[in-house]
This record gives sequence, C-alpha cells and structure tokens, in this order.
Amino acid sequence: MLNHLPRNSSILIACLLLIVGCGHEQVKTVIEKAPPPLQIAICDLDEIAKELGLIDELNRILTRQRTLLDNEIRKLQATRQAELSQKIEDYGEFPDDEQKRELAVMQAQARQILLQAQNRASRLFAATQENLIKQIRTKIKKPVDQVASKKGIHIVLTDREESVLYTASIANITPEVLSAARSANLGKLEEPNRNATDDRYQQKTENQNSGPQENNSGN
Repeated sequence: MLNHLPRNSSILIACLLLIVGCGHEQVKTVIEKAPPPLQIAICDLDEIAKELGLIDELNRILTRQRTLLDNEIRKLQATRQAELSQKIEDYGEFPDDEQKRELAVMQAQARQILLQAQNRASRLFAATQENLIKQIRTKIKKPVDQVASKKGIHIVLTDREESVLYTASIANITPEVLSAARSANLGKLEEPNRNATDDRYQQKTENQNSGPQENNSGN
C-alpha cells in the first residue's frame, strides 16, 4: 500500500517512523538510568540489646558503680561526723563563743564537701551510663550495616513509638540484625577501670578534706 502513496508522503511517513523510534529509545534509556527507589527499614535496637544480654550487663555494671560511689560518700560522711564529734568532745559541755563559731564552720564545711561529693558521683555515674549505651549502639551498628548492605537498604530508623507510627512487617529487619549480631559474637561491654576511678575519686575527696583542715590550722 505504501507503493501507491505519493513520493512526498512516503518520505513523511519514514520521518515519522524514525521520530517515533528515537523517542522510544530515549524513553527506554531514561528508564534504565533512573536510580532505584529509596529503601527504608526499621530496626528495634532495644530489643536486640535485650536479646543479646547487653541490657542486663549494663544494669549489672551500673549497679556496681552506684554501690561503689555510695560507699565512698558514706565513708566521707562518717569521717566528717567523727571529726566533728571529736571536736565537740574536746571543747566539753560548755564551749566558748570562739569554739562555737569553729564548730559551726566545721559543720558548714562538712555539708558543702558532702554535697560536692554527691554531685561528682552523679556526674561520674551519668558518664559511665552514657559510655555503656554508646558501646551497645556501636556493637549493634555493625550487624545493622551488614544486613542493610545485603538487602540494599539506604536508611535504617530506630523503632521508637514517638518517631515511628506504623511499620510493615517486611520493613522490619530486627530479626535479621539479631541473627547477624549473634553470629558476629559482639563480645561483652567494657567496664570502666575501677581502680583508676577509685584513685581519681579518692584523690578528689582527699583534696576536699585537706582544704578546710589547712584553713582551720592556719587560723
């Protein structure tokens, strides 16, 4: 049928077919070069840490740390109370005005030193807790990266109620990460150096104790 068309019509049809063919190739090229869709998954780090026993381990370390710090504070309090009681006994039942002022100063200093020791203990406990949590996240991140790379996932979010309202089961990679973490044998948490901590804490306590005593002796 194309043979019966005028010469110009044949050329026009050939051009149209060429244009359509080129357009098809361009669309095909654009589709092939389009980046893959963004893949997002959810992982419950708290559940993994619990299943691996890391949460129990963290609590045991923190309990020991809290007991150590509380014992140090009690020792400091007992030492200050003994010093004050000895001074009261030395001054007798009827201390003079100068002795009363000295006892009042000792009581105020004892309260201040005890408060400073409690504040230091709180900061040290918080730092230990933060360090242990960081260790847990660092350990779990390795199997998370492994699973995400294997499944072609671009973003992994922590499964928390305040940030994630809905999660499809296919998007939750917690079981795969837990399996990878168990196979990797991530090891235990590193406890803070208790000897070094005791030395630093004791040194600070002794410095606080020696300061007021030196001031008293200077008077």
